[in-house]
Amino acid sequence: MNPVRIKVCGLTDVRDALACAESGADWIGLNFHPASPRFVTTQRGAEIASALAGKAEVVGLFVDRPIEELVRIVESFEGMEIIQLHGDEDVRYLHHLSRSHPSLKVVRAFRLSDPGSIDRMVAYLDDALAMGCPPHAILVDAHVPGQPGGTGLSIPSAILDHLPAHPRLILAGGLTPENVAERVARVQPWMVDVASGVESSPGLKDPSRVSAFIATARRT
Repeated sequence: MNPVRIKVCGLTDVRDALACAESGADWIGLNFHPASPRFVTTQRGAEIASALAGKAEVVGLFVDRPIEELVRIVESFEGMEIIQLHGDEDVRYLHHLSRSHPSLKVVRAFRLSDPGSIDRMVAYLDDALAMGCPPHAILVDAHVPGQPGGTGLSIPSAILDHLPAHPRLILAGGLTPENVAERVARVQPWMVDVASGVESSPGLKDPSRVSAFIATARRT
């Protein structure tokens, strides 16, 4: 079995991003949602992406941005080939992106709170497949009303036990160096995503916690 991949999200500092890549992170997430405490401007994001060239893949996180704005930001970057949709973007949004920018890899995030939210996720993915625009990967996160993510809260264990199989499942939601081993063993995801669980403050990572998180996840 291949070791789990690692995404560290919400980077706002070039040195932090480089340290995460050097510790073994596969993906580095940049948050372009203005309401987030981990928000980065296009200019800062470009600086981080440039520093990471050849070291880790950059993922741009967006929440309900008009497609024209999202495309403008993505096209201003060299090397950004992965985007994460963390809002209420419908299947038509995916379809439009897949037709206008077929080289983009789309990660679709789903915030889960109960069995019904799993059913809605499965229906969404079925519709996307039928329209010829399935996402490259899916990310599951905890649901907190009014907040798209990055809350530090975990998905209830009862929900995790009923996740459908997916070849590129990314597990997020309250992961830390202390709980990632149990969660990886339980879900066996393709990738894990961490933000607040390795931070010293929002947007600034603690290098020792990043290293511990990656080492623990990879050992599981």
